[in-house]
Amino acid sequence: MLFSPMKKFLTAFVVVVFSAVSLSPVHSVPVEDEQWPSQFSSETPLHGFELNEVSGLRDNVSVLIGSDSTGQKICSSVTDAACSSTAGYSFRAVLGPCTSTVTIDCIESVTGTSSGGTAVAGVFKEFFPARGVNDYTGSTADGVPDGRPPSLWTLAGLPHAYGTEYQVTVQVTGAKINGDATKPLRSFFASVTPVNIFQTECNVLSNGTCMDKYREEVRSGLQVIGFAGVAADQDKGFRCQNWGEDSKCALKRAFPAGSKFAVQVRLSTTPTGWLHGRLQDPTASIERVNNQTTIKISAEPTKVPAVSGVGQWAQLPTAVQESFIATCENKRCGTRRSEQASDSAVQGMPVSSRNIIFSPAAYSEEAFKQLKLWTGFIGDKAAAMPSQWSVRTLSYSEMQNGPACIRNGVGVTGIVATNASAYAEGPPTYSSATSTLNYKVAAPHYEKDGTTVFNGRYDLILRSDIANCLYGVSDGASEATVSVTGEDGKAKSATTAFTFKDGWFKFSASGFTHSAPTVKVKLSKIYPKVTMGRSISVTAAAKKNGVKIPTGAKVLVTVASSSKKKCSVSGNRTVRGLAKGTCTLSVSVTPKKTKTVTKPKTTRSTVKIIIK
Repeated sequence: MLFSPMKKFLTAFVVVVFSAVSLSPVHSVPVEDEQWPSQFSSETPLHGFELNEVSGLRDNVSVLIGSDSTGQKICSSVTDAACSSTAGYSFRAVLGPCTSTVTIDCIESVTGTSSGGTAVAGVFKEFFPARGVNDYTGSTADGVPDGRPPSLWTLAGLPHAYGTEYQVTVQVTGAKINGDATKPLRSFFASVTPVNIFQTECNVLSNGTCMDKYREEVRSGLQVIGFAGVAADQDKGFRCQNWGEDSKCALKRAFPAGSKFAVQVRLSTTPTGWLHGRLQDPTASIERVNNQTTIKISAEPTKVPAVSGVGQWAQLPTAVQESFIATCENKRCGTRRSEQASDSAVQGMPVSSRNIIFSPAAYSEEAFKQLKLWTGFIGDKAAAMPSQWSVRTLSYSEMQNGPACIRNGVGVTGIVATNASAYAEGPPTYSSATSTLNYKVAAPHYEKDGTTVFNGRYDLILRSDIANCLYGVSDGASEATVSVTGEDGKAKSATTAFTFKDGWFKFSASGFTHSAPTVKVKLSKIYPKVTMGRSISVTAAAKKNGVKIPTGAKVLVTVASSSKKKCSVSGNRTVRGLAKGTCTLSVSVTPKKTKTVTKPKTTRSTVKIIIK
């Protein structure tokens, strides 16, 4: 039986198997923050905590999954027996560049911009690897793209410290259900990473896998699909973005200072939901024309603090020890030791004697909890500051607690980007008590040197119709309040900004300190202001309230009973301010009759004026 549709897609990949390899020391690779080696090993009784989301971006392998009577199957084509059945299939497609023959579901362009403002067009160089283990052939009829490997692009005018190559990964994830592959919601992911190709000594004959892949496994009598990743980088102190043929890997590198990148993609369907980015100052455009969706995302990369704490059991604070015991006693937990990888192997084995590491998702409550528990032990500082440029749609489960306006919106409803180590699950939550969109983040107070204060950054982009649903505001005639509140409820200093362009509201807060502040965004209409004793025309006041009065229309204005001491109306044409406060009017507009509209409809709107 095929696993459930999109909302369950990721749950199919629950087993991560790493292949330990024997490599010679990598003395030729200088340590950048992107190459910061893992502090955790297989020693016992070593215990640790690592929060480093950038290291989790290597799951960039295409895969097509169907089913038969034995369980899940990996398909090489949608015409394979397991994927052509009535049960349907699920897919993860890594997209390649657009060409004369591939004109949809492809990368149209990659552009970099230097710190000096010079734009550099990326040129596709090659796929890396040339072919992935699970690449598959899709279906034009079903609207399912071919699954390819990530691609290398050359930006000759924008070199990083190790060359001019950048790996670009764009993924679309979806499913075919009830004979239709276009209706189920699709997710989207894109990343840009500076890389250079490095030759390792991984030997597949003795180590099992030297390329990332998915594989068929039997668990509890049922065949399922598991992700099998190479652990050579973690074992030998370097970090790969992905692996290629002949034991080569693409080492992650730092972005050029002050650079900016844009990725433009053509899709046959429109991703739905909310986008989360590891980006700074992002802009986005999403257009649907002639059954084709064009997505362009432009932003600067951002540095995200990696947090790591490692110690022998006796060295750990009591609160940290208690957390390990509560979570792992008589249960399997993350480990580098194969003999502790099953539930049965740890029955009765003291937690204090085991090898355990906590690596929670950055958007989980556990990430916030562990970050707070380990702060004293690690010195409230980052272990490294790796950079990242990535964006993804939130999963079905992440969206469940989002505001209804966002949760039920069609297409991409907004983007949130942050450089925090941990962040709230899902889109920002809406507080009816304060009329704000709230978003909690967390990070150490200091960068890796222990003295430089880490400055937080938060960007929120909100589509105008979603803003109208939440705030009753749909255009630029509005004002915003962006604030940052600490855990103690006190306001934190921050630089804030607000703009409206092309149907999108954009809010930002930067320069604030952590540990776990909440960023709040409030949007409201800008009402016209009138000094006491002066007047404003009804037409002008209505326009600033978003109400249009056509030429020749019949207008009837009524002052609300609560406002009769604040303002007065003369001849349904002018409003005079009498006392300080808010003047609320009811404005009825009946357009002029025409030959085509003999009985025009009357509309009634509320118009507010601030008397100062």
